[in-house]
Amino acid sequence: MAIVSPYSNTSVLILDDLPEMRSSLRSQLASLGCEKVSVSGNVKDALELCKQNRFDVILCDFYLSGGTDGQQFLEYLRNRRIIGRSTVFVMVTAEKGYDNVVTAAECLPDDYLLKPFTADALKSRIERLVEKKKRLAKADAMQDKGNWPEVIAACEEIIAAKDRHLVDAMRIKGNALIMAGRTENAVEFYQQMIAMRPMPWAQLGLARALHLSGDMTGGKNTLQSLIIDSPKMMAAYDLLGRMHQESGDHDEALAVLDSACEISPNSLARHRAIASVAEETGDFSRVEQALNQVVKKTRNSPLRDTSDFARLGNALTEMGEPGKAVQLLEEARTSFKEDANNPLLSAVEAVAQQKAGRPEQAAQALTRAMQGGVSNLPQEIALAVAKACLATGKQDEGENILKKLVQSSPDATGLHGKVSAVLRDNGLAERAEQLVAESKREIIQLNNEAVRRARAGQLTAAAEMLVEAANRLPGNVQIVTNASFALLFDVYTNGLDPAKIRMAQQFQQSAQTQNPKHPKLAEITELMGRIRSKYAAGKT
Repeated sequence: MAIVSPYSNTSVLILDDLPEMRSSLRSQLASLGCEKVSVSGNVKDALELCKQNRFDVILCDFYLSGGTDGQQFLEYLRNRRIIGRSTVFVMVTAEKGYDNVVTAAECLPDDYLLKPFTADALKSRIERLVEKKKRLAKADAMQDKGNWPEVIAACEEIIAAKDRHLVDAMRIKGNALIMAGRTENAVEFYQQMIAMRPMPWAQLGLARALHLSGDMTGGKNTLQSLIIDSPKMMAAYDLLGRMHQESGDHDEALAVLDSACEISPNSLARHRAIASVAEETGDFSRVEQALNQVVKKTRNSPLRDTSDFARLGNALTEMGEPGKAVQLLEEARTSFKEDANNPLLSAVEAVAQQKAGRPEQAAQALTRAMQGGVSNLPQEIALAVAKACLATGKQDEGENILKKLVQSSPDATGLHGKVSAVLRDNGLAERAEQLVAESKREIIQLNNEAVRRARAGQLTAAAEMLVEAANRLPGNVQIVTNASFALLFDVYTNGLDPAKIRMAQQFQQSAQTQNPKHPKLAEITELMGRIRSKYAAGKT
């Protein structure tokens, strides 16, 4: 009877630009009984394989040709959720100092192997990592689904068992408490961990929990202490920079992020963060400097992003170099053939063309930006399109877009500042405050009218009004939760309607994603329970 290898069904991807290394790794895996092995010599092909297949293990060389290293590839896969938490990612390198690289990395591989290594060493490493993934499988699966209560429950089972994956389960549980909106519980949990042993991951988690609970000072102090004790804990710098930015302390934010770049200069996310801070202060030369780094590092890489080119083009235009911006954006349109009419690229190009004295080309670019409609554009793109409308003389269209943005997020002061800046930059400073006030007033009036109809017994009419508003303003959590509640109250009062319940649940889920702590969500959950009880009992 033939012996079946425990790895016969383990799917493995090898990414290495050296054919000899790919062949060697494949042979070593074959000796372990791995039958499902895919190989790639470049990031582009490996990326496509990852999009089309689910791999149990990825063996990736750190030094890759083509402008992308293994660390950047890993971060891209994880950040874009191309691979789930169940996939074991092992970095392979001949660099003995890689431990310094991995210490400074934002996104950690599950492990790394130093060349040369034997088949036995590879087998031992894979065995250990696969066993760990199996033990954490339930928690990982629930994390990928965003089911945080189940993640917590799965972790508590492992913690209670006190096995060797105890610390892993604790780390996952702490993050799950934060993601579930239980920030007070998270603070208490991390404080207990730190009291036992001041582990860097627990200090970072505590800072995150304090930040989200509103204790900005406590969060900053925790991070500053963590950076002193663990100066290569890059996530601490990133969070501290973000907290300084939110507090309006832009100089401090840039200082922290600059310090991090000295330690880990290849992080694309950090250069983008620096650009974001500089954009808020209008320091476009600093924006150009940061985004030039990103564009340079990704120019020949499949990991390049259209928004980097768009933001850099905008910075060049703001610096009085619209011709250079147009040249860059035309290069981007050529480079991103599958996304040549990207609305963000087109909107930024419209402004650049207009300021370069090319109104006809500006009009063409604006048409491309708006050809898919503007009702559901992401915030960044909507702002760019509005700016392009104003720059090309289409004031009504631009103001309507800005008004919808404010109405979608009536309490987002940061967004309102950006809206006002777009108007001011186009000679409409006096209109900025007026537009924000008008937008808020219209939402209040809509809500009040819906409440009036509901109190008058016109429940269906009230629900329809709020549903229309929620579909038009999906980012306005207050409107979305009110629409969900109104639909359910209509059902509870006037009779079972599965379509209305499904719509209410969709609105509820949308609101939960945007603001899991919104007070209306508890009322919706309670009303849903009352509906189940009423109709399960056969009442009408």
